[in-house]
Order: sequence, then structure tokens, then C-alpha cells
Amino acid sequence: MTHRNMDDLTIIDYIRLLWRRKAMIAVVTACVLLFAMVIVLVMPKTYQGETILIFPQEQGQTLASQLSQIKNIPLFGNLAPPTGPDVYKTILSSRTVNTYVLKQMGLDKFDFDYKDMQKQLVLDTPKEGGLVVTFEVPTSWLHGHVPSQELKQRTSELAADTANAYIARLRDYDQSSSMSMSKKHRTFIEGQLHRTKIELTAAEERLRSFQEKHPTLAMPENSSVYGEQVMALAKLQIEATVGLGEAEGQLVRARATWANGAPANVTPEAVMDSAVLRDMRAELARLEVQRATLLEDFTEEHPQVVGITQQMEKTRSEIAAEAQRIISGKVGSASPAHQELLKQLVLLEVARDGMSARKSALDRSMANIEHQLTGLPAQEIVYVRLLRDMRAAEAVYTTLLTELAKARVTEGMDDERFIVLDEAVPERRPAKPKMSLVLAGALIMGFFLAAWIALIQESTSAGSC
Repeated sequence: MTHRNMDDLTIIDYIRLLWRRKAMIAVVTACVLLFAMVIVLVMPKTYQGETILIFPQEQGQTLASQLSQIKNIPLFGNLAPPTGPDVYKTILSSRTVNTYVLKQMGLDKFDFDYKDMQKQLVLDTPKEGGLVVTFEVPTSWLHGHVPSQELKQRTSELAADTANAYIARLRDYDQSSSMSMSKKHRTFIEGQLHRTKIELTAAEERLRSFQEKHPTLAMPENSSVYGEQVMALAKLQIEATVGLGEAEGQLVRARATWANGAPANVTPEAVMDSAVLRDMRAELARLEVQRATLLEDFTEEHPQVVGITQQMEKTRSEIAAEAQRIISGKVGSASPAHQELLKQLVLLEVARDGMSARKSALDRSMANIEHQLTGLPAQEIVYVRLLRDMRAAEAVYTTLLTELAKARVTEGMDDERFIVLDEAVPERRPAKPKMSLVLAGALIMGFFLAAWIALIQESTSAGSC
């Protein structure tokens, strides 16, 4: 047989070479496959529990959009604490949640800690949307703790149960925060409405009784203007009260979210203590007071009131930008969800303080208007006050009816922030290692190893001739 240099061989020559040594190639490939199969059979198996969440498109309103429908309550842009896959990923991967699930599943008895749970928790957000929560449990976790004949089944069940436990904890969190806040807000308005109805009935009865006792008493001059001022301020007062309650509820929820996995080295107070931010907040409070004072004499459409409102909007934008700058410097390494949540928390704090300043200013404005009555005769003062109380109660009652309808809609929309599309169920086969992939890889590796050996043998054979 004539031997050529290996560099001169063509593809056809290589194919013929491999065919001549097909027996050796088959044996080597089979040995590699057998070795891989043995490794797969003896190595620990990993079972997965997988559950899929989807997030319905939010048809509800954020805090800002809700309150923007209440006259004279412009807040920051999107103030509702962020929800959805990113925030829930942050919550699920937190130390608090992992420690809770660890103890609930009894895994702390096996000397595991929350870090072991975090390593086995896989959170994925497919491009189609939703959130896939997967928990992986190797058979080594239960080895020696359960009978060997039950090891695979018990491991598979543990993986599924643990994945579902994470979702149950997530649902508990939602029920204890967002839903309860919506319910509290609705209950608060219902209480205000009940009290106002009683006050309105009493005011109407007092006015009727007074008019029966003084049928010839005429209304003082300017009483209609005074009454309109009082009604307008009373409506603004109740709107500010409702807005303050809503802002405080959203703030409680944001703080609860932050506590479920926030970076330990950062607090909202660290951002709020900024000197620049303090000055901006003081300016916003000053503008709130100035605006409330102007409303004693002017309507909302008056140029001076509009000008102050525009200044307030500009200040809020500057506060949001400054908060973002501070947060980027302090927690730039944190996840985007954490940064956004901290920003929203800070803005909610500012909104709550601004709403409180507005309410206090309106209370003072009402007191100033009351002071205008001091120059009237005693009976006329009583008459005007009775009429004022009745009209103010009517305005407040009408406003509260509208706000109660909004609160009920919001509470209903908060019922389902996410839907469990698929619950985790025990799998019959382990997720890792995948036998088919391992054997396919072993087949390819075995073939190339055998081909390499064949080439070496051919080269050695050619050199010896």
C-alpha cells in the first residue's frame, strides 16, 4: 500500500481512513457513552418546581392619576410604588422571604440557611411577559434523611412545594399591604361620609329651627359671597384630607416593599436628609400655604393661583430629579427595581408632607374667613354660621360620595396584582442532569476522540513504513 503525507490527504481519504478503523471508533465511542451513562446514573439528581405568574394589564389608577382627578391635588408623575416582575423578583430573592420559606418548609433543620435557598431559586422574565419562578432541589439535600427508595419522589415533591410556598408568601405580602391599604382607604372614606351625613342632617335641622324662630331676620349683606368661600374651602379641606389618607396608605405599602429586601446600607432617610432636598421641600410647603391663602379671595382659575400652581409643579419636578441624582450616587450598584422603589418612597414622603401642609393652610384660611364675621350683630352671625355649616356639609358630602366610588373601584382592582397561571407540580424526571443531552455530548466527544486516535494511528503507521 502506498502511504502519503497526512497533509496531502483529502476529505475522501479521511473518510476512507475512518471507515477502515470503524471497529476501533465504535469501541471508543461506546466506551465514552458507557462512562457518561455511569456518571449520570451515580451523580445526584436535581428536581425542579416551576410556577408561572402573569400580570394583568393595570387598568387601575396610580396614586397620581387618582388624586389628579380630585381638584387641586396635583402630585408627582407616577407615584404608585412599582409593581410587576422586577419588583416581585426583588421581593422573592430577599433575605426575609427566603428565611420565611426556609423555616416553613423545615429546611432549617438540615442546617441550610437563606443563602442556600437563594442559590436554588431561579427567577426568569420571558420576553412574552410574566414571571417564571423555579426552585431546584438536589437529591443530596434529602440523602440520609428519607428512605432511599423514596428519595427521588420526596425531592421532587419538595421542589414543587417550595416553589408554591414562595408564591404563597408573595400573595400574603400583597394581601397584607396593597389590598389592606385599599380597604383602609375605603373604610376611612366611609367613616367620613357617615359622619358628614350626620353633620349635614344636624346642620339642616339647626338652620330650619333658627329660621322658624326668626322668620323676619334677613340675611346679612355679602353672606352669599361668604357662603361660597366657605363651601369652596370646605371642599378643598375634605379633598386634602382624603388625599393625605391615600398618600399615607401608599407610603405604608412602599415601606413594606422596601423592608422586604432593601439594601441594608441604605435608608430613605439617608436621601431625605439631603440639604438641597430639604430646601426644596420647604419651598414646596411654602407654596402650598401661599396657594391656600390665595384661595380665600380668588378662584382656581385666577392668574395668581395658576402661577403658584405652576411653580409647585416645577418644584416637584426638581425634587424628583434631585432624588434620582442622590439615589444614583448612593445606591448606584443596587438593582433598578430597588432604585426606582427608593425614588418612589422618597416622593411619597414629600407628597405626604406637602398634602399635610396644604391641609393645615386650608384650616387656617377657614379660620380667617370665620374671623370676618366678628363685626356683624349676634343673630346675623348665628344665621350666617348655620347657613355656612349646612352648605359646607352638602359640598363635603357630595365630594365624599364621589371619592367612595373611586375607592371601591381601586379596591376591586387591587384584588389580583398577579395570577398564577401554572402551579408547581412534582416532576417524574429530574431536571438535571439531562440524560439525552449528556449522551448526545458523549456521543460527539467519543466519536471525535476515536477519530483523533485513528489519525494518530494512521500517522504512526505511515511514519514506520
